[in-house]
Amino acid sequence: MNPSIQEERNAALDNLKGLLIISVVYVHMYDMLGQKTPLLYTIRLVVLSVQMPLFLFLSGYFGKHAEKRRRAALADYLVPFLLFNTLYYMIRAGQSPELEYGLLRPLNMYWFLLTLLIIRLLLPELLRIRGLLPLSIVVALLAGGDHYFGRTLSLSRTVCFFPFYLLGYYCTEEHMKRIRCLPVPAVLLCGGTGAFLALWITDTLHPDSSASHPFQLVNSYETQGLEPLEGMAFRLSIYLIAPLLGVMLLRLVPAGKSVLTRIGRGSMTVYLLHAFPMLWVVGHWEWLCGLLARLLPALEQYKYPGRLNYGIPQLALLLVYAFIVSLVLSSPPVTRAYNRMMDAVHRLLFRPVRRAEK
Repeated sequence: MNPSIQEERNAALDNLKGLLIISVVYVHMYDMLGQKTPLLYTIRLVVLSVQMPLFLFLSGYFGKHAEKRRRAALADYLVPFLLFNTLYYMIRAGQSPELEYGLLRPLNMYWFLLTLLIIRLLLPELLRIRGLLPLSIVVALLAGGDHYFGRTLSLSRTVCFFPFYLLGYYCTEEHMKRIRCLPVPAVLLCGGTGAFLALWITDTLHPDSSASHPFQLVNSYETQGLEPLEGMAFRLSIYLIAPLLGVMLLRLVPAGKSVLTRIGRGSMTVYLLHAFPMLWVVGHWEWLCGLLARLLPALEQYKYPGRLNYGIPQLALLLVYAFIVSLVLSSPPVTRAYNRMMDAVHRLLFRPVRRAEK
């Protein structure tokens, strides 16, 4: 392959990872503040329908060497999970004493590490199964009927997001090239259709708003207030909605190097660390709102910007916040410090691999 084409493709996918990790920071901050308006809820819903499916797709796309990935899985995912999930709990416990800790029960965003750990440990053997992709979708649909498939070991998400990982694993460079050459009107139609379906099925089936949204794939159908057939329809819909929106994003994401490229290449440190500045902001929200009111007196009567103009000021603030946090946490000093820290932890925990004598 022409090196310039390869570089362009990698830049495009890095830009996509940058957009996705910014959206992760945005959604987590929005969820922590708990300020819902119809506009913000609609944006969150559409983002949820494609955000993590596309991340799993990219993880599969870049995880072609299954045996090599399996050998590195414990160091790459289990160690960071135990470290950051525990640290996050220790800080959260001071703010929410009722919060329960489980060694293998991920808190908030750290489920992704357990999901990748389990997938990459099992993938070399799973790939021997005929018809693995359609079978994985069937298993995901059936898992929603069992309330034991929940947050522990991230089982529900691991099983239900696995088809997206497989799609990425089976996706070739030729497939990606074809997606990048699709007509723009066609991919806009795909994206619009996916967004419409996400909003329509949520409005039609009315899942329990007190539980996580069905697109997060974390709870059973019963927990989400859905009958088995309704739950299956909801879960099956995401296997259509996410690819429609994903194709649009894969086609429209810019291919040139930009600040998004750097954020995308440092997306792991953003993912692992963004919870900590988020907790500080949420803990000092009253003070920050007071500061904002002094800077903009017109906002003094509003405790939450989300209550003003349908939430547009909050949308702008959260987008700026998500971009700045992602930019800082993906910066070279932060990524270098993280890599050095994890190298030290790995040297402490693991024996060096001895090469076989010739």
